[in-house]
Amino acid sequence: MKTHSFPQGLALCVLMTLLAPVAHGEASRDHHEGPAMNFHAISDRLSTGGHFTENGLKTVAGHGVTVVIDLRPAPPEGQEQRLAEQGIKWINIPVEWQQPTLADFAEFAAAMRASTGEKVFVQCQANYRASTMTYLYRVKVEGVAEPVARKDLEAAWQPNETWAAFITTVLEEGS
Repeated sequence: MKTHSFPQGLALCVLMTLLAPVAHGEASRDHHEGPAMNFHAISDRLSTGGHFTENGLKTVAGHGVTVVIDLRPAPPEGQEQRLAEQGIKWINIPVEWQQPTLADFAEFAAAMRASTGEKVFVQCQANYRASTMTYLYRVKVEGVAEPVARKDLEAAWQPNETWAAFITTVLEEGS
């Protein structure tokens, strides 16, 4: 009886391809599940996410969100009005994807401070800007341990080169 061997290199390649989503936490995660793309609840008071899913706006309103801090330079037309109709205050801080600045973070931190005691949803297109700015605020302003805050950041994404450099800049500023 002749047996055929499966080349080890090919077997390893197939296995890595099948397990890649698991390694990146994507196997069972639907990025459009929940009220917003890549939605992540950090606490009862704070959550982050991307654009709203079909009934997402009504869902966050139903969960008691009172403030949305939107970091998109070009949010959907009528966003402020739709949120106001749900009794939610809208704050827009336009953060350019390729050029986040210390001034953007300062403005975000001021909006977060002004929203103390409120239930806040931080939003951008895909929860990359939102999760990063929230991570930085929690570490720099609230004093949350960096590894704890990083878990919430990485629940949304692994920052690219631009945003990793921005994180370093903000964390080192004032040190």
